[in-house]
Amino acid sequence: MTQAKGVIPRGEDKELLYKNPQTCGYFVFAKLKPELDRAALEGLFGSLDQLIAALVEREAPGEGMEKGRKVAAVAVGLAPSLFEPERFTPALAKPAGFRTSAPSGAELPEVATPPPYDVAPLSEAPKVEADILFYVAATMEARVNHFLSELAALPAIQGLDLERGYQRLDGTEPFGYKDGLRNIKSSERSTRVFVHRDDRHLEEPRWADDGTYMAFIRIAQNPEAFAALADDTARDAAIGRLKNENGDRFDLANQGIDPHDEPPTPPQPPSGHVAKVGPRGSHDDNEIYRRGLPFVETVEGRLRVGLQFVSFQASLDQFDVIFNDWAMNSNFPLSEVGRDALLDPSKGIVTFEKVGFFFVPPYDPGGLAAAVLRPEPGGGKPKTGKVVVRKRIVDPSGPSRRFERGGFTFQINDANGQPVGGQFTTDSTGRALAPQELTVGETYTLQEVSTPFGEKLQLVNVSFAMDRPHKELAVENRFAQPNDQYGA
Repeated sequence: MTQAKGVIPRGEDKELLYKNPQTCGYFVFAKLKPELDRAALEGLFGSLDQLIAALVEREAPGEGMEKGRKVAAVAVGLAPSLFEPERFTPALAKPAGFRTSAPSGAELPEVATPPPYDVAPLSEAPKVEADILFYVAATMEARVNHFLSELAALPAIQGLDLERGYQRLDGTEPFGYKDGLRNIKSSERSTRVFVHRDDRHLEEPRWADDGTYMAFIRIAQNPEAFAALADDTARDAAIGRLKNENGDRFDLANQGIDPHDEPPTPPQPPSGHVAKVGPRGSHDDNEIYRRGLPFVETVEGRLRVGLQFVSFQASLDQFDVIFNDWAMNSNFPLSEVGRDALLDPSKGIVTFEKVGFFFVPPYDPGGLAAAVLRPEPGGGKPKTGKVVVRKRIVDPSGPSRRFERGGFTFQINDANGQPVGGQFTTDSTGRALAPQELTVGETYTLQEVSTPFGEKLQLVNVSFAMDRPHKELAVENRFAQPNDQYGA
């Protein structure tokens, strides 16, 4: 299989579609009939393959053209509801990010990290009522209308809901600031966006390899509340960038620095949106690929604007850290700095109106059913396997508090206490991949060598049996005393 379609713009298609101001975004939420069984689901997937193929078919090539223009792209996101054990028989293998408890056989199952949508303020926002999300980018509305009509007529569909967004030539969002200036570089997108099961995402089911998680948040923006800030400087500070042609970082004003070449020093002010979601330095190892679109509408005679936020990431840990550990953490990047000055719901500048998380399957020439429903392959039992650590830190006096997950160093020792391979360290998402493959059937100890908090945290050792070729170890540290600092 290959990487999920409709996610990353490539080659000339990037200009023809994704940067074309004639492009509109359509967020089509489909609810399936509850009595649908697995055979009917497979049939639905086949019908969807046909509808999507018709929607994304290129125009006929013009004179001198090797191929016609691209007019549409679709990313198909499957909701957690499709993976509930009771939904289908046999059940669909659930993506790891949709689990609400540790996987079967994982050590310390009580420390499984809850999904990001179970944490305030996202947990307080209405959830998208859908089993499938079709994120459509298109320049031909007639094609989209036909797709919607045919989709609604499918026997398996209980109902559809629709949100829209628009592309823009100047790249600004409704407050007038440049948007998406420091998105993931093209050369790094594949690593950060797609699941790599045999590398850093061992906890994922085999079918999910080369898929991606899609986060959707409908964010209403309040221009009056934003305009009520003290002055232009206060508004620029809340964003963390200037409202100028280049979108200069607030603390690098008028220096003509390309956003991708900005220095790794932490942006200022520390409560600004740019500093909160892109803190730079050692935290540059965690990014999400954003592909949201603004919207404008009227409701009961009042104009409403906002952003249909969409991001793609290889793990929901990436989104969780950026949104919950950083943006909504009053102690990041400095103690008592407050929440993100733009996104803090208490400030009234934005409102989270609708939230949903989905998994976009990898592309399979056989279609959606072949990608999602294919059985796990058989074959001989592997003799060695890999281990990934997923870290969580808890303050018992404040269970909702979030702390640094990067910089925890581990060593794996064999049954005789001898090191196996070298030491390895967690990244900002709390993920660390052991460098040495281990022998399946043997017993080992995961030894925590150091933490970024020094003596504030007690080191943790975990004994485990290497009983499968892909092994996930959930490891938790607890503060003995209340802690108000994000890092050391």
